[in-house]
Amino acid sequence: MLNMDQKLIKRQEEGKIIKTGIVGAGQMGRGMVTQMVLMNGITPAIVSDIKVENAVHAFKYAGVSDEDIVIAKTLADANAAMEAGKYVACEDANFVSQANLVECAIDATGVPDVGAKVATDAMKNKKHVVMLNVETDVVIGPYLKKLAQKEGVIYTGSAGDEPGAVMELYSFAKAMGMNVEV
Repeated sequence: MLNMDQKLIKRQEEGKIIKTGIVGAGQMGRGMVTQMVLMNGITPAIVSDIKVENAVHAFKYAGVSDEDIVIAKTLADANAAMEAGKYVACEDANFVSQANLVECAIDATGVPDVGAKVATDAMKNKKHVVMLNVETDVVIGPYLKKLAQKEGVIYTGSAGDEPGAVMELYSFAKAMGMNVEV
């Protein structure tokens, strides 16, 4: 993650903002939206939740104004709104994996079968996946990693989330020459 701030600033300056799609607007998803709205070079372009009002609330909680939020009922509506620079709230998680401008799908549902579908559909549509859903990762994470390699995309956890933090600590200890038992 060294120089990540500079890499994101460069993307912002070049107009190559990473558009993400977040599935699940509960505590973790809402937190992702709130943080991403503040960041350079990346944005929560579309948020899906089985209760669309949760997705809308996530954007409002992050300080997004009502006129910048579009509730999309169709994929075409979602694509048009993102192309117009609006934030999209929807109920259909499939929009995240199918939307034209989404580069990265983020699953924050905590529901194993939903996470599996979000991840596999996104990868098959050549989108990177950040899995915050540890329940899915522990069940089919190795399969998803292989699928990502096959599809030429990235499958990863998130820095700051428990599994990611453990891997960072493990990698750091190994890099320091420590004998780490697994």
